[in-house]
Amino acid sequence: MLLFGTASAGRRIGLFGIPYDTSASLGRPGARYAPARIREALRWNCHRVRDGAFFDVEARRLVRCDDVALWDYGDVFVSGHDHLATLDRARGQMAELLETGAFPIVLGGDHSVSLPLLQAFHDHHDGPLGIIQLDAHLDLVDETLSQGRYSGSSQIRRALEMGRYDATRLVQVGVRGFNYPDQYEYVVQQGIHHITAVQVHETGGRRAAEAALETAGAGGAHVFATLDIDCLDPAFAPGAGADEPGGLTSAQVLAFVRQIAARVEALDIVEVNPLVDRRDTTSALAAQLIFTAVAARAGGD
Repeated sequence: MLLFGTASAGRRIGLFGIPYDTSASLGRPGARYAPARIREALRWNCHRVRDGAFFDVEARRLVRCDDVALWDYGDVFVSGHDHLATLDRARGQMAELLETGAFPIVLGGDHSVSLPLLQAFHDHHDGPLGIIQLDAHLDLVDETLSQGRYSGSSQIRRALEMGRYDATRLVQVGVRGFNYPDQYEYVVQQGIHHITAVQVHETGGRRAAEAALETAGAGGAHVFATLDIDCLDPAFAPGAGADEPGGLTSAQVLAFVRQIAARVEALDIVEVNPLVDRRDTTSALAAQLIFTAVAARAGGD
């Protein structure tokens, strides 16, 4: 379904959802309801497109949609009884969208759904690859009895095993709190880059984004961006799978996404949980992030 723009537009942005949270064995379940709720919130901004344009107030420019189109491809079919089958369908949907040349924006779901997206991105592109991960957590767990190898705590580690996602081009932004000693050893050994929440507070979202792009895109790497909504402080994103105090502000994350959107080649937004949200605050923020990315990738006056 065409949300706005023209069918013949040269710049296509493709939206699809993965309403799946079966691997949320540690955090709160409920992210399966996010794609529908985010789409509802997205309607507010889509209504502001008039006569093929909208006003990007913060950028002080008129964004014309003559050569940009936002398409919604619906949701991946979920098999609640078969985790890997669901992930494989998500991989197939992502691969099809990449083949069209569109810029994918994918709505989770828990963070395990990023794994098939990263796999499709890996298989589609030649050459070096980088990852920008906005998250409170590292998601570098190898395997646990309760979560297995393909959970929302291990998808980044699995990506680093694919072959061309170099750990030195992985930038984890907004990470904070405390973790296991083996995670420290792995981060140091692999050369993974961190821009902690405290560092973002000190430098701002835009400068943090510039630093992340420089590292993740080193050597001309294709960059995948994944945004776990718990990168934000719970005060700004109450509807999340887990709470970690000291997180990013909504202004910082919006500035970050505005800065990276035109240079990364895929974006997912995961772990929005409508079941614990307050007045759809977090879904509305996710919708604003989508439209911010669209505006950044579209032309303007």
